[in-house]
Amino acid sequence: MTTPEPPQPQPADSGVPRPLAEWGTRAAGFLIDWVPAAIIGAVFYRVAFFNLLAGLASAAYWAYIGHLEGTTGQTPGKAIMGTRLVNQHGEIIGSGPGIGRKFAHIVDGLVCGLGFLLPLVDAQKQTIADKLINTYVVTGADRKPFAIELWMPPRQESSG
Repeated sequence: MTTPEPPQPQPADSGVPRPLAEWGTRAAGFLIDWVPAAIIGAVFYRVAFFNLLAGLASAAYWAYIGHLEGTTGQTPGKAIMGTRLVNQHGEIIGSGPGIGRKFAHIVDGLVCGLGFLLPLVDAQKQTIADKLINTYVVTGADRKPFAIELWMPPRQESSG
């Protein structure tokens, strides 16, 4: 397994890793990540008791995806699209901020979903959640083919 290349170095005064991912690439990655949550909701949609279970399962799924993104820089959708999430120094953000960012996307949806469209007009191509957590989605990571392993935690290399 190859490690994605870090973002290209920038002048010290820029504070923004490059190259930033375009909105369409980000949206495609999000849609790939969203499919399992939609399936969970569709399966449990008809039965009221199961709506609670579907909501809990969906929240657990998004927390896990946030953890995965925070610890590896990629969700399955980002891995397929060749993007990754980093902080202003081009570093992985960690589990807690990754989970926080996923749930901060709720703010992106509060004003008719306009926060998700903000990267179309923002110079730093950030959503409101990105601005709150101080993250950037950048290109340059190896694109990976669709595989169930993308949803699995990364294997720890054993020493010895």
